[in-house]
Amino acid sequence: MAVFPLTDKSPPQVGKPKLELVNNSKSWFRSIGIILILLISIGFFSRMLLSAMIVQRQTQIDDLSESIAELDSDNRSLMFDIAQLESTKRIMRIALAEPGEEFETINGLGMVIPEITIYLDPLSNETLQGWQWRQISSQRQEP
Repeated sequence: MAVFPLTDKSPPQVGKPKLELVNNSKSWFRSIGIILILLISIGFFSRMLLSAMIVQRQTQIDDLSESIAELDSDNRSLMFDIAQLESTKRIMRIALAEPGEEFETINGLGMVIPEITIYLDPLSNETLQGWQWRQISSQRQEP
């Protein structure tokens, strides 16, 4: 036998291959058993992976729900502040305050309350009969 079989130039020995007919039923059961174990382990691993993904997504949904709740409470607080700033009492206090006087960091407007309030009557069909409609301005200018 040569030390380096690839470089050996001697002719290969030809003989009968040693083949046997396998007729053992234990190997068939063993193959089925191994395949079933592999399928069960792959299914178990898939189930664990799916559970991990569900937990991760649920955590993200919980975080989003918490941030939505915080933003909703901030929005309600800001809407309350806007309602207070738009209140008629506050606007009247600022309007009636003297110009040099500060009210909530805003200078007063120095307005006065009139002695008499006169309201205009709405136009009716009877008052429109004598009304003359005319154009006040036009788009084109004449020289």
